[in-house]
Amino acid sequence: MADSRNTEKKANSLKIKLLRAMALAPEARTEEKKGAYPGGRFKRFTDIFKANNQDLMMVNVFTILFALPMLAVVLFVTLFGAEKFAYVLKGITETPYLMSGLGFGLSSGVNIAEIKVLTLMSYRIMILGIAIFMPVLGVGVAGAMHVIQKFIWGERLLTKKDKKTGVDVNRTITEFFRGVKLYWKQMVVIFSVYAVFIAGGAELILEFIAGLWSGSASVGHWFAVIFGALFILLSSIVFLNMLPQVVSYGKNLTLIEMVRNALIYTVAFFVPSLFIAIFMFAPIALFAVGGFVTIIVVILFMSVGASYMCLVAANYGDYNSENVLQVLYEQKQTVESRKSRKDKKKDTAQQGSVNYKRKKK
Repeated sequence: MADSRNTEKKANSLKIKLLRAMALAPEARTEEKKGAYPGGRFKRFTDIFKANNQDLMMVNVFTILFALPMLAVVLFVTLFGAEKFAYVLKGITETPYLMSGLGFGLSSGVNIAEIKVLTLMSYRIMILGIAIFMPVLGVGVAGAMHVIQKFIWGERLLTKKDKKTGVDVNRTITEFFRGVKLYWKQMVVIFSVYAVFIAGGAELILEFIAGLWSGSASVGHWFAVIFGALFILLSSIVFLNMLPQVVSYGKNLTLIEMVRNALIYTVAFFVPSLFIAIFMFAPIALFAVGGFVTIIVVILFMSVGASYMCLVAANYGDYNSENVLQVLYEQKQTVESRKSRKDKKKDTAQQGSVNYKRKKK
């Protein structure tokens, strides 16, 4: 019992030390803070999703436009066929082996394991294409996160009255491209780094599969698949914790400071971050199910998928900001204010003492 208490104290002590190392700054709000949302964070998420459904669908459409190059690579390899694409890459004109979903098919004197390993080349090309075009998606996410952060904060989108009718015209798309203009550089950098980790982790996993299929899997291959999975998992959690900071803090934090905060969030709140990351990336994972489920997922994703993922990230990021970073920032401001008042009183007392000595002389 005593050991468990000591372990808990050490964990809390480490967490406090980590949180003290965070870069602190005020949020980049354009309106006054509205206060705590009644009903909690999950209710805020569902209420925003319901109340702004049409706006979120518009935001999703424009975000998907920036994802088209990446989606084109995936669709090409998927529709053309990974096996056939591998043959084209290798310059094989006659199909030596027709694989089925379970790996059983017709062979014309070619080793089945070799063909399966050759097919992995197609997936390597696909992953490389995803990594190359992922920064383009970051430009669209900059606009989506800007609009969604306003929904999270309860701020109104800027509207413009129609001269003829006098009715406020929806400015969601205008705000979307305002977000693109403000944050595209930071998002491109973040998505570029994230793409490197995803591509590297996926390559290690494919290397393990190649070794397993060819029968040459060694200890190194097992380490590769473990590190590959860890690269993808940890980079995804850091990515989740960093993404909302770009919009919620703007120029008040540098990109390096945002990375530091994201790393601290990941270590200090690993379990909650992991849970939210699973919740956020669930639509992408469902693509692997196949069959009729994939068709439903594609339809839903094209409607609100990207907006859903951005809303999850923004809502969680705002929760951390409200309960951690802003609390620490306000405490720091209070301490500095008290110190400033003490220094001012001290300077006044010293000045008074000097004046008194002058008068006495």
